[in-house]
Amino acid sequence: MDIDAPAEQGTAARLAPTELLLAEQTRTGHTVRALIASWLGSFTDSRDTRTAYARDLHEYVAWCAARDLDPLAVRLPEVQMYAAELARARNPRTGRAFAATTRARKLAAVSSFYTYLVRAGTIDANPARDAARPRYDRGHSPTTSVSAGQASAMLGSSRDYRHRTLGPEAVALVMVLLVDLGVRVSELCAADLADLAQRDGLHVLTVRMKGGKVRTRPVPEPVRPVLEAYLAARPAAADERALLVTRQGVRINRHQVHRLVQNVAARAGVAMPQRITPHSMRHAFNTIAREHGAALEDRRDALGHSSAAITQLYDHVALSLTRDPAHLVAGATSAEQTEEHDDRSHDA
Repeated sequence: MDIDAPAEQGTAARLAPTELLLAEQTRTGHTVRALIASWLGSFTDSRDTRTAYARDLHEYVAWCAARDLDPLAVRLPEVQMYAAELARARNPRTGRAFAATTRARKLAAVSSFYTYLVRAGTIDANPARDAARPRYDRGHSPTTSVSAGQASAMLGSSRDYRHRTLGPEAVALVMVLLVDLGVRVSELCAADLADLAQRDGLHVLTVRMKGGKVRTRPVPEPVRPVLEAYLAARPAAADERALLVTRQGVRINRHQVHRLVQNVAARAGVAMPQRITPHSMRHAFNTIAREHGAALEDRRDALGHSSAAITQLYDHVALSLTRDPAHLVAGATSAEQTEEHDDRSHDA
């Protein structure tokens, strides 16, 4: 592929290397771009997975283009080189190295695409099938958790927070839905006005979860005034479908919610607020529910987890910190140091 062809050879010659790769035709007659679109279209049950895989594969194609590699002709060594560079790379958003789980997902996206191409008859074998994947502890969650007290403080802090693009009523509703219902940020942003209803005398919200799951969640009595205040203040010329909108009437997005959570955490005095995410609120929901007697199965169902093991991972994070023997050891050694200090003071 000649990516340095002179301009007079046509528009395609002036395209960036990645665009040239995407425009190439394969042996089945489809362009790479069309095959990627077809592959992504198979993830009908999860918009989040589709979005993440689209971004991951675009990064991989760009990596190939930068090295003048045809992604449909690479073999295992090239894929392994890509994995090695991922291990050294930095996340441009955070400046930190990519987590092992993120690198594993990026390689899974590449492998999934190649598997699809084999089935489509575009290539003969998946070059990423035997690539070494990053190892990580599946019993460890990287999410920074907040305590029940911190979550309550954040809710209180959100009530008078003046956000740049969200009205105060929207800010309050975003925070109570994250904490009191434990919804995912994607579910929050995708919620529509039509998802609000009444059932069995209760106000309810239909939540569309990962994997195509749909749950009808109650709107608890303490949350109803917050919801009603928001609906009364909702801009008249807003997006007709979206439940949560900005002052300009545009559906909110996950980046706005992410920044909001961090700012509210800082206002509430939560340590390292830059590490707090909307997902931290799901952990808080689970912790509070467990501490007040909610059964594991009920928490699993409310959170939309595919198995109780995932919910128990949330439990493990909270319990392992509070029950770690380090608290006992530190208490014992501190007491001994105090006794020794008192004895020296008495001898003096």
